[in-house]
Amino acid sequence: MLIAEAVHLLDRLFPKGMQQAYDACGLQCGRTSRELQGVMVGLDVTEGMIHEAEQRGCNLLVTHHPLLFHPLRKLGEESRVERLLHTLLEKGMTAYAAHTNLDAMPNGVNGVLADAWGLLNRQALEPLKAPLMQLVVYVPLEHAESLRNALFEAGAGVLGNYGEASFGVQGTGTFKPLEGANPHLGSLNTRELVEEIRLELVLERWKTHEVVDAMKRAHPYEEVAYQIIALEQIAPYYGIGMVGDLPEPLHVHELLALFYKTLGCPLRHTNIVAESTFFPPKITRIAFCGGSGADLWPKAKAAGAQVYLTSEVKHHHFLDVMDQLLLVEAGHSETEIPVIERIQAIIQPFFSTFAVLQTRSSQNPTQYFPSRNETHGS
Repeated sequence: MLIAEAVHLLDRLFPKGMQQAYDACGLQCGRTSRELQGVMVGLDVTEGMIHEAEQRGCNLLVTHHPLLFHPLRKLGEESRVERLLHTLLEKGMTAYAAHTNLDAMPNGVNGVLADAWGLLNRQALEPLKAPLMQLVVYVPLEHAESLRNALFEAGAGVLGNYGEASFGVQGTGTFKPLEGANPHLGSLNTRELVEEIRLELVLERWKTHEVVDAMKRAHPYEEVAYQIIALEQIAPYYGIGMVGDLPEPLHVHELLALFYKTLGCPLRHTNIVAESTFFPPKITRIAFCGGSGADLWPKAKAAGAQVYLTSEVKHHHFLDVMDQLLLVEAGHSETEIPVIERIQAIIQPFFSTFAVLQTRSSQNPTQYFPSRNETHGS
């Protein structure tokens, strides 16, 4: 397999159509014409990860954080990013990032945390805007089932936890093959009447190109009549942050202990005021955003969450929240390091003949004093 083929697979598994406008997901650097040797996954590209990849025979690095997040005006040796780029290129390695697109996936950064806490009734805190499209296509009755299967195979017809969703209605289509046509049915310059099915399927907008290509390959007609319609429908399972219900109510101190056990880092939080009107005796609904998401706390409150956990909380956030909900801050890396294993699990089945390894090098640049027993990233 060429690295170019691996990048194409990764683009399908982590669609760039889900990334935030400011982000830089996908291929970061490196020649894709080289043969793939192995894949290593981590949170950030570091000197340690590059050295380890070289020792363990990997030349494709897949990380959550993009190396090229801010544009470079030059490629010297002054900054950390510049030096890392030189090292990657000198060693013939390629770097790839799945960042806010992985954040927006239901089974991504926040999905891993939700799984750890057993959350129910999950929804995105900030759903993606207009993520869904509708495909309408007309096909002869006898070809309807084979076309349906081809569209399902390409990824159309998925609604949340339901797959292969479609609707069809039968009717009569007309067409007249003109000069130069090579019709599947009928004769030149003669109007034809054909029993057809109007098929309708929903698809995510980032799958449009692949689904349309599959439709054209599977359709018997030389010219396919179809429409792609943008939907206003919200898909609450795609987006930034997450809110959900605990499997059983927890006292706030029990919940904080659960957070600490999962993330393994000190927590900061707003005051726990027992008599506050917003603060019930037991917590039933929580919201969270792995990585930096402090500005989303109003959405957490609007979603009915009593507790909101994220990282990089500023002083004014704690002041603003005060009597709104319990705001909890954890370490940035600690909220995201658990997704490394998920990245490996997502891509491993598609690279069955290649090693897909988790980095053993430290992926947490933050240390604490007094020291603590590390549970992640060391």
